[in-house]
Amino acid sequence: MPRTPISGRGWFITGTVLLALTGVLHTIGQFTPEEPALAAALAAMRASRLPMGLSMAPSLFDIFRDLAFTMTVTFFAIAALDAVVAWHRDTTAAMLRAVALVNVVWLAAFVGVCFVYAVPPPLISGIVVWPFFLLAWLRAR
Repeated sequence: MPRTPISGRGWFITGTVLLALTGVLHTIGQFTPEEPALAAALAAMRASRLPMGLSMAPSLFDIFRDLAFTMTVTFFAIAALDAVVAWHRDTTAAMLRAVALVNVVWLAAFVGVCFVYAVPPPLISGIVVWPFFLLAWLRAR
């Protein structure tokens, strides 16, 4: 059975692809050479350890990397869930609209956090992706 045409699905699919692309770019960004101006700060992060139980004492750099890759994994997971909604043959306009709204809300919060902490790359990515889900939400009927 073919999937039902839903107005706004194209915007939703584009947003989903951009979320996945953001995950790819974020992953690539984790493997770029370290900036010489940050050498002292990164060395201090590697030297500072925080006992966290379970016989584990990660460095602050380990914690930073964990949080960075958590963002990557989260973007891929949300993109995968959105892809299921976008391409599933039983998806209704109401379901697409509801999931688009969830994306609008979490991306707005994400952009807000990036703005507060003044981190341009994810801020820009969030600003680029957000309107696609907003349009999907507005047009899905």
